Amino acid sequence: MRMSAAAYPDRLQNPYEDPMGWTSGYGTPPGTKLPWGNGDRRFIYPPESAADGNQAEPVLEGPVDSIRWEMLRDGIEDYEYLAILKRLLDARGDKVAAEKQAAFAKLLEVPAKITANMTTFTIDPKQIEKHRDAVARSIEELSRQ
Repeated sequence: MRMSAAAYPDRLQNPYEDPMGWTSGYGTPPGTKLPWGNGDRRFIYPPESAADGNQAEPVLEGPVDSIRWEMLRDGIEDYEYLAILKRLLDARGDKVAAEKQAAFAKLLEVPAKITANMTTFTIDPKQIEKHRDAVARSIEELSRQ
């Protein structure tokens, strides 16, 4: 997996030996290592048997996913939950009491205790799971209307 020609101009970077993402381009001379971020720009990794790109035989193992990959998937699923709830609320919200409609609509907003902005967010997964559960239960309830 070639992550940066500037950092490794003569070989592939082995992310298990050097997990840093390196800046490339922008006038960075070949062989210069300017850190981008540990693991940045990687969602999946090569199988360990192919990490250096010099395997003698074909590698039949699949890629190794990262925590970033798993979190990206969770985020996509959460977005889809919110999209489903919004569609149901638009289509069937008038069949429930106004108080219930307001509660469902409030779930479409991400609570500040989960995230206030791109750099302020909870590290407690229970907060996210609690909101996710409330959205799922609301989807179920509106689906029965």
